[in-house]
Amino acid sequence: MGASSIRATRCAILILTVGACLSREHGACAASVPLATDILPSGVPLPVPAPGFVQPPEDSSTELLGNAGGARDWLTRQGVRVTIQDVEELWGLVSGGLHPGPTYDGMTAVAVALNTQQAFGWQGGLLNVSALQIRGRSLTNERLGALNAVSGYDVGRSTRLFELWYGQSLFHNHLDIRVGSIDLDTEFLVSQNASFFMNASFGWPLSTSNNLYSGGPSWPFSAVGARVKWTPAYPVVLMGAITDDNPTRGPFYSNVSPTVRDPTGTLFSTSGGTLFMGEAQLWLDMAKRLGGKDAPALPGTWKVGGLYDTGRFPDQRYDNQGNLLASSNSTGVPRYHRGNWMAYALIDQMIWRKEKESGKTINLFVRTTVSNGDRNRFCFELQSGFTFDELLPGRPDDTIGIAWGASIYGREANRNAHDAVRLGTNVPYQLRPEHHIELTYQAAVTPYLILQPDFQYFLNVGGVNRDPDTGRSARNSVVTGLNMTTTF
Repeated sequence: MGASSIRATRCAILILTVGACLSREHGACAASVPLATDILPSGVPLPVPAPGFVQPPEDSSTELLGNAGGARDWLTRQGVRVTIQDVEELWGLVSGGLHPGPTYDGMTAVAVALNTQQAFGWQGGLLNVSALQIRGRSLTNERLGALNAVSGYDVGRSTRLFELWYGQSLFHNHLDIRVGSIDLDTEFLVSQNASFFMNASFGWPLSTSNNLYSGGPSWPFSAVGARVKWTPAYPVVLMGAITDDNPTRGPFYSNVSPTVRDPTGTLFSTSGGTLFMGEAQLWLDMAKRLGGKDAPALPGTWKVGGLYDTGRFPDQRYDNQGNLLASSNSTGVPRYHRGNWMAYALIDQMIWRKEKESGKTINLFVRTTVSNGDRNRFCFELQSGFTFDELLPGRPDDTIGIAWGASIYGREANRNAHDAVRLGTNVPYQLRPEHHIELTYQAAVTPYLILQPDFQYFLNVGGVNRDPDTGRSARNSVVTGLNMTTTF
């Protein structure tokens, strides 16, 4: 079993990785292989099989309970696949931030998929339901004070429904439709290589988790809607989705955590705006283009996409009376604009392979987003990183990764900060991009047990040079952690 197959084991049935996000204090993520596999947000170990697409036979050797006394084989014959995963994390703020010290978080996830053809003869259908139990405390909010959460499980305690949808494949699996309560970050705006990392912003990036209501329909939230995936001709995949834009039905700014507002995941909101999302994917082998047909394969995925939200979004500089928000005369209620958009591009590319069929590889990812600057706190984001499979001698199933990311404040957010300093309504401060750098190592202890020690370094914690309330200078921070993921 190579490092790439271990990564697949972690994602459960096909591909599992680690990450997810906050929502304004939350953010999430994920990726997909054309017509074969969905990858959940980094740090979110749940299989979301695509209806009608051929899934490999369940390998009980990759699960702690094995065949469970024959129960898995019996369920498979009935068309049922059950996946259980448990995640335990320990984190420590070593220096900087607010209050150095340790925290714990964890999650248990259960996913059940029913293949309708095996169950009662209806071809191409799949019913998927999953649930989460999230526990522990938030190192990011309580100790670090960063914009980018150190982990995807740093989202607030809850026991909740995650997804509930029915999918149908048509036209020999060239078209796939899902309807129900859907988590979009399992497929859209997701990098497979970025999802290997622990920081939540390597799942769905900060620019979506901060700029949308409750972070949008992303981990651990889903939204009522539909998704269409179409493969007109290999290697092109086209996807589109329409969902409610506000899964927790709350205001844009709120002191109430989204997981408190919708603690069970059963709100099924349809009262917000409408979120439209589209993506085009191109799957290619760079080796054939650069080294000829006999060169070792270097597969890659190149994606472009965007979203448009019909909801109302707050201006970053002016209030509802046209006054500066930083002014002492401000009502404190921002002016609202109708509609919001974002565009993005990302590359997942293997750039080196030792030899044909070798699992010793180096992979690159680059992801960037851009959005309008008057109603979004962050208008530009850039991330990049490398993963190294089978790099260490004697450890063929392990992976090492290093990555970096930064989000740039929008034009009006910067002007608002300058207004506050000029008008003397805040301690003098400047907005600065928060940079996060991560070094991580995923070790396959057994096919069903993964350990991942992690190191993260934050510059300009909180996105400012000093706290605008206290005037205290922002300190760069060091965070260390350990993730243990078990598949049952």
